[in-house]
Parts: sequence; structure tokens; C-alpha cells
Amino acid sequence: MIPREVVVVGEHMGRELTDVTLEMLACARELARSVGWRVTCVILTDDPKPFEGLPLNADRVVVVKDPGLGTPNPAAYARVLPHILKDLSARLAILGNTSLGMDLAGPLRAALGAPVISGCVGARAEGDRIFVTSRLCGGKLQAQVEPGDGLAIVLMMPGVGHRELGMRDEVPPLEVRPAPVSVEPLPVRFKELIEPPVEDVDVTKIPVLIAAGRGVQSKDNLVGLEDLAKELGGAVCATRPVVDQGWLPRSRQVGRSGMTVKPRLYLALGISGAPEHTEGMKESGLIIAVNTDPEAPIFDVAHYGATVDVLELVPVLMEKIKGAKGGS
Repeated sequence: MIPREVVVVGEHMGRELTDVTLEMLACARELARSVGWRVTCVILTDDPKPFEGLPLNADRVVVVKDPGLGTPNPAAYARVLPHILKDLSARLAILGNTSLGMDLAGPLRAALGAPVISGCVGARAEGDRIFVTSRLCGGKLQAQVEPGDGLAIVLMMPGVGHRELGMRDEVPPLEVRPAPVSVEPLPVRFKELIEPPVEDVDVTKIPVLIAAGRGVQSKDNLVGLEDLAKELGGAVCATRPVVDQGWLPRSRQVGRSGMTVKPRLYLALGISGAPEHTEGMKESGLIIAVNTDPEAPIFDVAHYGATVDVLELVPVLMEKIKGAKGGS
């Protein structure tokens, strides 16, 4: 009996797989292990070499090669993917809830007649039944969706999976096959990748984040938070109101319109906890919230909290941390 397939459609940029691909593989592996299915990672490209020998957490990697697939192009992907998913007899196709995944969702739905579940933050199995958890209304609601027996297309939110579990020690078998249909002509063509200059830290990769909200009151007060972050080996991030006032660059914004982060420690200082912000940080390993308002929604997602003045707390924390390190 041929095992059913969980197919992860890998995203890549600059010949490297993106973090969301590893997160999707981790989710697929956990789900497939429960139901005894097989995990296949599909990569569409013009050159298989950068993806050879990768220790991905999949049972096999299928690379679809065609000159028209050299750069991620939804128009080209939409031509090829329906045929690949049919050929693999995919039971579940997992794509990123990214600009690429959202561009592909409609064409795949039309070509395959498969339901699309967006905003996925997790999946589980009960016997042979699959349930997908999806965020709705900007994270204010969660829905448990059972796809049914046919193929279902799931769009997984970046930052909610465990990237490190998308890799393993062994290298899975790799199969290179040509595109099943002609990719040309394309209505949209990729001309150039313009990358933003690397001028700041990547808060999605920092293990300790000190988050500033309106309770910090002024840009000058961020100096104390920067010192605290330095002592803890972390960085300062912020809510949208802080960024909108120009106190920190847009690259430091956490939330629905910013970055999704999962640090080991998230220290939320003077943050009320609007859903737009908590959507981007609620999966952090340890959340400590500080706000003078005991009814602030941030305490609903925090593991620990304190109703004290942030500006009075930060100097005390600095003193205690330096004392613990034996400094002055």
C-alpha cells in the first residue's frame, strides 16, 4: 500500500531555503509520525545543486527543474504544482502563509478543487483524522478545521514552527525531475531581487528580546532598555506605536504588521497587549510582562507579570543583573 503524502512546498531565496520551509517540515513530520504518512519536500528551481545533500527532515526531496523556475514566481509555480501534487497523491499540501503562498492558494484551489486553510498555527491527528488550527480575525479567534478525506492546502504562518526540527542528521533521498508542463510563456517575469541593506539586527533570530511599548514614554528612555538588553545578550524590539513615532526602525517592530518572533525570553515593558502585537510574540518561550494596569491584556499571554512602573523597574533590574555577574 502506497503511504499517503504530506507535501511541503519549499520556499527559497538566493539559492537557500527560507526559515518557513524548515518550520513547515517540522510540522509535517510531527503530523505524519502520528498517522504513518510520508513527508515529501518539493523544491521548484532551475538548479538542483544548492539543494543537494541537505539534511532535511523529510522522507524524500523532489526537485522539479526548469529554466523558468529559477526564481520564485507564482505564475510559474501555479503551472507546475497542480501536476506535481496530483502525481504525488498528496493528502495535505503545506505552503507558507507568505506572499508566495497566498499568491498560489487561489490558482491551486481552482486547479485542484481543494479547500485552502490559511493562517495555520498548528496541526494534530486523532487516529486517521487531521485537525488544523487556524487564526482568524487577526488572531482574536482560533478555528479547529478538519479538512476531510481529499487533498487540502494549508498555509502555515511563519514563526510558529520549530525551525531546528526541520533538519535531521541524515540526508533524505533526492529525486530530480523535469517540469511536467511547459512553464513558458509567463504573464509575470522576475527581473531583479533588491535586498534591503543590512543595517540592523534580525529580531527573529535573537534569543532575548526587550520589548518597548507606549509605557516607555519617550525615546530617551530606550537607552535604559538598550543597556538592559546588552547585559542579557539580547536586543530591543517594539510595538507599532513606538516604531511609528520613529523611536526604533521598522525592522524592530513585532506584531501582525511587523515580525513574528519566538525568543527564549520576551520581556514586555509598558505594552498593553493588543492582539495586533501579541499575534507576533505569543509563541515565545517565556513571556514576562510589566505594566501598571493590572487589567492589561498582555497579562493574558504572559507567563509572569508585574504591575510596576517600567521606568522604576529597569534600573533595579540592571543593578541586580550586574550584581549577579559580579560587576559594578
